[in-house]
Parts: sequence; structure tokens; C-alpha cells
Amino acid sequence: MKARSMQTSRWFPRRGQRTGRRLVVGAQGSKSALVPVANGSEEMEAVIMIDVLRRAGVDVCVASVEAGPAVSCSRSVGVVADCVLPDVKDRAFDLIAIPGGMPGAERLRDSADLRGVLAGHAGRETLVGAVCAAPQVVLQGLGLFSDREMTCHPGFMEGLQNPSEARVVVSGNCVTSRGPGTSFEFSLELVRELLGSEAAESVGGPMVLPDDGQEQLLCYGNNLVQPCESPRVLIPVASGTEEMEAVIMIDVLRRAGFEVTVASCEAQVDIVASRQVQIRADAMIGDVVSESFDAILLPGGMPGAERLAGCSALLGKLKSQRESGKLYGAICASPAVVLQPNGLIGEGQVATCHPGFMEGLQNPSEARVVVSGNCLTSRGPGTSFEFALACVALLSGQKSRVVDVATPMLLPDNFNPDRLGDKLGIK
Repeated sequence: MKARSMQTSRWFPRRGQRTGRRLVVGAQGSKSALVPVANGSEEMEAVIMIDVLRRAGVDVCVASVEAGPAVSCSRSVGVVADCVLPDVKDRAFDLIAIPGGMPGAERLRDSADLRGVLAGHAGRETLVGAVCAAPQVVLQGLGLFSDREMTCHPGFMEGLQNPSEARVVVSGNCVTSRGPGTSFEFSLELVRELLGSEAAESVGGPMVLPDDGQEQLLCYGNNLVQPCESPRVLIPVASGTEEMEAVIMIDVLRRAGFEVTVASCEAQVDIVASRQVQIRADAMIGDVVSESFDAILLPGGMPGAERLAGCSALLGKLKSQRESGKLYGAICASPAVVLQPNGLIGEGQVATCHPGFMEGLQNPSEARVVVSGNCLTSRGPGTSFEFALACVALLSGQKSRVVDVATPMLLPDNFNPDRLGDKLGIK
């Protein structure tokens, strides 16, 4: 069976060769999806799938294969699933989408409940997606789709029977992809398969996905950020925080070896993000506000940005960070909702934010990432990788560190670590 593959330098899926008929194109009625998770699942892959599918109106059930709903993902992000898998094992789904990550993929493969769910859907031509390690470890590990062309993370390619190096491969009712950096393309292709191209394009547009013609990074004035040996980063979260932005930042910075503290600005450690992903923070903001951090980075999302703006402890910490010359930044709505109204973007200082909030900035830029003094700003979920990697470059002072972190994630070709380093004056 010949597959349709997509090999593109962009994060938005393009059409290519395909095998078999489209299962559902522009079909009426709601669609449902199961996203199973385990201890060690790759948090970026899981959360991007959940968020993108929910933006498309898909009824997504996040189910833990562990004894309880809480899982600790591959970079120690705590996610609380909607339920445990036995609760929904007899339910019919239009899509089963499996994240990668190790040992998460092995734990999913070894789940008797997930094996039963996949077997039960085998005769229904249910759409099945898998990314990163999951195509090889889970699908082929369970003897599924053995005749199909697939792709996966380069580290698992030798185990595939019919491998492809395309970023996304569609073979009948099986969709596979390569890693965190292909997860936007993968998730939007799942939307396309379930609901049609118009739905995929409608969902992709507001996320500010890369465009070959857009400036990747603009640096205004001198870079004031001093590199440090063992960077400590604070990422505050609140109810309504954009989960993709938060999780990508956390994951990428931990891949760089940074010590990342996720702090809840709510009355409890668990927060429900903008697309209903429940994230378990590491601490409460009040417990860490007296500590020293080399960077403070704010995710966006609404009403999450408004709730961050209403946290007096966080605002005081940000003002001290700005005055000390240490790095601070925000993405999506937060530059306009949190930083600008509270005097955290100075007069004449340039910043960027989500297109829907640009009127809230005094000196806006449409660049995807902006460095102005010790302030770092960015635009939305689709710029989160660039935003996080700019932070890696600034705090490490090493272009090689950016390359080492970015390469295994399989970001699109139009992300150029050398160019990012050159713009920041980093060698």
C-alpha cells in the first residue's frame, strides 16, 4: 500500500501522495478521539495533539494507562488525565492518537487495556495516529499496520518494516509522524482526516505557525542578558493558560539542562489550561517568589494571561527581574495583557504578541520573536519552539547548545539555529 507523505519545511501540512480513501471529509456531527498517556509520555506531543484537536471541536478523551489519572511525562511535566483507560475501554472513538516518548511508549504498548481498545477498533477502520517512538514501539510492537508505510523518530527507524523519512505519512487509516517538532503538522493532518481541509486550515491560522517569509527573530538594541552556568527558570501558570505554550517552554528548557520551576498562581497546584488540559505545577507562586531565577517566562492563553496579570506576587517578581537586568519574557496574549499595562515594557521598547492583541502594545513588531534589552516576547503556540530556543541561546550563550536541543526534536527546515545565534551575537 503506497502512502501519502508530507515532507515540508513548514509546520502546516501540505497535500501529497496518499493511499486509500479519506475516511471522513467534512462529515457532519461531532467526532471523538482517544489520547492515551502514561508515565514517560512525551508531553509536547500529547498536549499539542489534545489542544489542536479540541480547537477543531473534536471531543478528546485523555486517558491514563496508569493506576490513576495523574502521569509524570518524559520531562517531568505533571498532567492529570480526564480518566483512566478502563473507564472508557468499551467506548467507540473516531480517532486513537498515540504520543511517543520513552518509557511512555513502552508503557502504552504493555497496557492490556490499550491493546484491547486498539483490537476492538481494528474492524471499524478507525483512524489511528502515532508519533515519535509510538509507530514502531506501539503499533508495530502490537503487530498493527505491519503492511503500511510509516515514519517515526530517527532513533526508532530501524525497527520499522516499511520506513519513510517524511515528516507525516498517511497510509489508509494510519497516520504517523516523527517527533515533537512535527507534532503541529501531525495534529493538523489528523484534523484534516477527520473533518476536512477547511477545518485544518481554520484551526492552523490563529496558532501563528511558521511562514517562510516571516522574520524569525529581531533583536533591538544591545542584548543585555548575561549567560550563566546552570540557569534557573520560573514559568508561572494559571487557569486558562495556553497549555501548548507552557508545555513546550518547560520541555525545551529541561532538554537544555535548565532547572525549570512551574509555579501555580491559583489557590491550588493543579490548573486547568485553556483547552482543558489539567497541568500539575511544581510549586505555588508564593513558595518560590523569594528565590532567584535567571529567567521568568510567561505563557499566554485567555483568561490565563489576565489571571497572571492579577497575581501581585508575580508582578512584583517581574518588576524586580526587569530592574536586575535578568531575562524575563512572555508569549501570545501575555506581552499585551501582563507586561505592557504594568510598565514591564519600557517606553520605546519593542515587543511582539499574538496578532489579536497587537493594539495593546505601544511599539509592536510582527516578528515571531523579539529581544529588546532583557525582555523576550513572542506571538503564539506556533512560535513557542522559537521562543524557548531563543531563551536557551540567551542563557547558555552557546549556539551549539541550541543545535543540540533543536536537532532531536525535528523542527522544520526553516528554523535555523545558526541564524538565531548570529542575530543574538552568540557563537
